[in-house]
Amino acid sequence: MIKKLSKQTKVLISITSLLIVLVGILGCLFLFLNQPKKRIYATEDAGLSWAKDVEIITDYLVVESDRRPQIEREIKWIVIHETDNRGTSATSSNHNSFLHNDQSQVNSWHYTVDDHEIYHHLPDHEVAWHAGDKKTEDGGNMTGIGIEMCVNQTGNYNQTLSNTAKLVAVLMDSYDLTIDDVKFHQDFSGKICPHRLITEGKTKEFLEMIEIEYNELKAEELKDESK
Repeated sequence: MIKKLSKQTKVLISITSLLIVLVGILGCLFLFLNQPKKRIYATEDAGLSWAKDVEIITDYLVVESDRRPQIEREIKWIVIHETDNRGTSATSSNHNSFLHNDQSQVNSWHYTVDDHEIYHHLPDHEVAWHAGDKKTEDGGNMTGIGIEMCVNQTGNYNQTLSNTAKLVAVLMDSYDLTIDDVKFHQDFSGKICPHRLITEGKTKEFLEMIEIEYNELKAEELKDESK
């Protein structure tokens, strides 16, 4: 003979079942809310004209150039280089002319920076050949903005670093990138580049310069929004 459950026992079982279901729902909700959010990367050029007080001169390579593969991509990295050309005339302007006129190579990058101006050679959302990692998925070539810093003997290297820090800060702000997304050529290919920055032990100082410029930029934006 099966003993009937008391009303109190039935209520207790119902409450227990309800609690189990509720705990399950809360657990699923917790997992859903704590899932890592998928980053959304920029896929269009921001059309920058200035890096704070430093002019950006846009002079894109023609689409027919072998240096411009016309591959559009997501922007995930900012990759820092040095031209390694100590010649007196190795300015950003002359490097821009080299990219436009030289036919012996296919290497390319997006920006060249010296102590007084910046040249923009390719749209930021297009691939350039600068990181030495070929077509590695999510690599420096396929998803990085390449920046070359001039080291010409007649230039002010520290001012070039300052101008580059301003450019990187503006790029970080424009494409929602962080200081962890700022890399060196060496990170992708092992080449000691930017050579002078690395061999003189200035990489940490340079990254700190970028963070200062970026924080100042964000503070100025907040100030403008509050007006």
